[in-house]
Amino acid sequence: MRKIVIGILTHISGNVNANEVEGDRIRIKKLVSSSGETYPFVSARAVKRGIREKLREFGFDVDPFRIGEGDKLADSGDPIKYVDNDLFGYLYIKGNQQKARISPVSMSPIVAVEHTPIQIDFGGSFPRELNEDVNPTPFEIEVADLIGLMKVVITERCGMFIESERTDQLKKWEEYVKEGKIEKTEKGYELNKNERINRIKAILEILLNEGWAYPRRANFFAMAEHVSAIAYCGEKLYPIWKNMDIENNTFIIPDLRKDDSKKLLKVYNLKSSNIPNEEIERMAEWLVNGKWRGD
Repeated sequence: MRKIVIGILTHISGNVNANEVEGDRIRIKKLVSSSGETYPFVSARAVKRGIREKLREFGFDVDPFRIGEGDKLADSGDPIKYVDNDLFGYLYIKGNQQKARISPVSMSPIVAVEHTPIQIDFGGSFPRELNEDVNPTPFEIEVADLIGLMKVVITERCGMFIESERTDQLKKWEEYVKEGKIEKTEKGYELNKNERINRIKAILEILLNEGWAYPRRANFFAMAEHVSAIAYCGEKLYPIWKNMDIENNTFIIPDLRKDDSKKLLKVYNLKSSNIPNEEIERMAEWLVNGKWRGD
């Protein structure tokens, strides 16, 4: 299966994805090693939330969620209409019916690449008017400044759906076929190639160039500020991010074994420039068509 494997080193400052509140302190999400080292992280869910907002800016429809059983928000389960149901998958549950789409875009949390001290930001909520009987309410927020690693795998399954993923929730899929939005195939359904390419181009552009805004932005606004990226296009699954020059915040191209499927293995300095649109288009077209532009 064709896939694009990406490693991203990105700068994060603040508390963009808080953990639990303990007393008056808002904790930061972090991992603690057996030797006591601290590695703050941002969950993949928080990153996907930011990416969904960017996809909406790109003109795509994003799942508003439906009211499921128990009046809980649930996935709509329509990957033809909602781009995030396609790229990030869904779990559709109604009564005894349960249908899941495995995400064709796999994403790790963003985890600090080295031990990172946690600092405390002290604050207080003060009364709007002076009142001797009312005291300010103090609070503390854990913050950190770090370089984090995010790992992403995008497969050719974007825009491709098997029969078991069909929900017929918002509209019967056969109606989408009649409208020309999807095609019936031996294994299920497919969006037309142009739409598949557009969706992949959008997620690549957001991941590698434009970035996204993190949650919890009212008091500590933060956007993705990428430093370096490494990308591989081929049919293998390699941990291409494992060789890093932490001092210079960049990747070292690994020495892969012979790989006839490899079309691209490249490190990008994202501090100095964006990845050219032509390269992003080439990756997206190859993932859908299997043909590398220029071969």
